[in-house]
Amino acid sequence: MKFVTRAEWGARPRGENDDPPITSNRGVKIHWVGSLYPIEWFHSQCAGGVRGIQRDHQQGNGWSDIGYSLAVCRHGYVFEGRGRNRQCAANGNSTLNRNHYAILAMTGTGRSFWGTSGGGIWDTAPTAEMKQGIRDAIAYLRHYGGAGTEILGHRDGYNTECPGGDIWAMTRDGTFEPGSSGPVEYVTVPGDTLGSVARKFNVPWGALAAENGLPMVVLEGYAFPVGTRLTIPNRGSSLDPQTGGSTPIGGNVPFPGTEWFKGRPNSRIVMAMGVRLVQEGCNPYRVGPGNQWSDVDRDAYAMWQRKLGFTGPDADGWPGQTSWDRLRVPAEDGISAGPTSYEPYPGADWFKANPNSPIVTAMGVRLVAEGCGTYLSGPGPRWTEADRTSYANWQRKLGYTGADADGWPGPTTWNQLRVPRQGSGPYEEGGAPGSTYEPFPGTDWFKTQPNSAIVTEMGRRLIAEGCGKYTVGAGPQWSDVDRQSYAAWQQKLGYSGAAADGWPGKSSWDQLRVPRYRNQYEPYPGAAFFQSNPNSVIVTNMGRRLVAEGCGLYRVGPGPQWSDIDRQSYAKWQQKLGYSGADADGWPGPTTWDSLRVPRS
Repeated sequence: MKFVTRAEWGARPRGENDDPPITSNRGVKIHWVGSLYPIEWFHSQCAGGVRGIQRDHQQGNGWSDIGYSLAVCRHGYVFEGRGRNRQCAANGNSTLNRNHYAILAMTGTGRSFWGTSGGGIWDTAPTAEMKQGIRDAIAYLRHYGGAGTEILGHRDGYNTECPGGDIWAMTRDGTFEPGSSGPVEYVTVPGDTLGSVARKFNVPWGALAAENGLPMVVLEGYAFPVGTRLTIPNRGSSLDPQTGGSTPIGGNVPFPGTEWFKGRPNSRIVMAMGVRLVQEGCNPYRVGPGNQWSDVDRDAYAMWQRKLGFTGPDADGWPGQTSWDRLRVPAEDGISAGPTSYEPYPGADWFKANPNSPIVTAMGVRLVAEGCGTYLSGPGPRWTEADRTSYANWQRKLGYTGADADGWPGPTTWNQLRVPRQGSGPYEEGGAPGSTYEPFPGTDWFKTQPNSAIVTEMGRRLIAEGCGKYTVGAGPQWSDVDRQSYAAWQQKLGYSGAAADGWPGKSSWDQLRVPRYRNQYEPYPGAAFFQSNPNSVIVTNMGRRLVAEGCGLYRVGPGPQWSDIDRQSYAKWQQKLGYSGADADGWPGPTTWDSLRVPRS
């Protein structure tokens, strides 16, 4: 549970209250704010909302404290109000207040999802995160406050519209029931994923992963082999803020260390960092930040360092303690530096096939870190003699000689090198070893003035590397601006004179790593797909593109489950394209979807 104590949200002191403590009652009643209530786009705004409610209750109503036992914001955080074992003041009269705890859902009235009032956008329906927070709050009050099993609305016993039709229906259909407190054993069936099992038992998927010893780099979509025996954690054991289950308001990811980033991790921390960098205006992303650390992440971080006033080696793109602390990457369930998983040995034949793969780059980075690199530039994704020479140095460092130090990786030396696992990106099908980048078309091909998507992809990579000279943007027709941009790339690699004339050559092309061109954008899935509340990698990739376009309203990063935040972010994209009213309602349509260019999953 993401619990926020009174001290953490800045509560005023309680007034006089002689009501006897509550050791047990019938259950809980759910409330809403009951008036037009603005969306808090960022969690940092929510504490102020709770303080305002407490102020109104103390000064306007003359109550001793905020009237609710707990309050839940749209981001799923549970704010301590009067708390457990105390009589609330929100249910209507003294008897009703003693019979049930009061939980506030921090949302309000309104007649449509999108509308304006006082210049703001207003929301009525609880988010998926809020629903989970309400379940957490109920489980907490049952486990520690003696709450019974009843889950009712304010209107059940008092003549009021509260908590609104949507939320009241959810109190009756089981939406807020937190389920068994566990622990229980579960055997997986076909189609089970980390997220689906967590939802089945109403437990956070991060807690499920930790309980069963899964590495912290796994994601919600992790698929279990059929027949896997899982332990479903006891929800109550992690709900008390005194036992380490709380997440302080504004809690941030602690600095994982510079070396952690140099290991090219695949982690939700990297996406959360990228979202924060975009929010700070440091946005070189074309697709959007993802879990896999890349050169674009390093470029973005270098922009952040320069924004803070750092220069030279202090703005090299590798995170340091000072710049990380000032970035304030928010902590969420499942985000942890944790252990990095390592790339399994691809086999001797794979290396001898002259592969072009991010695995080769990651291997080279590790060889450089071990002091074995012989690269003049790079390392890069294409296997070269420099890779083989560097690997031979690694083998000799381990004590091998002769034929055992010939530079061809073997399983023992590979496992000792610990190459971080490389995640699947939009151009890496399944993450399998192989060529993910466009092969060099030849210098003569460029001199024919081609009109090709390959030129567009090349231009986008040049922009990402800080070499773009474009005034409008990269396009498919080869032009002098493309040649000038490519010359800047050659100069960045250290070439000069005729070797930096702007005509691509094989060496500089391979190091640029232009994504292989194919039918790479996701076709429009249809309106019904989004309205079915999908859980799909398509939603993740859409969110990443929205972030890259400056339209992402995500606090941490887009995920596969369609949510209100996805719809709000998409509405910003529609507005950016010039749409308004019903045409900017946040539901994707074919025209705006095609303009977004979501990478094929």
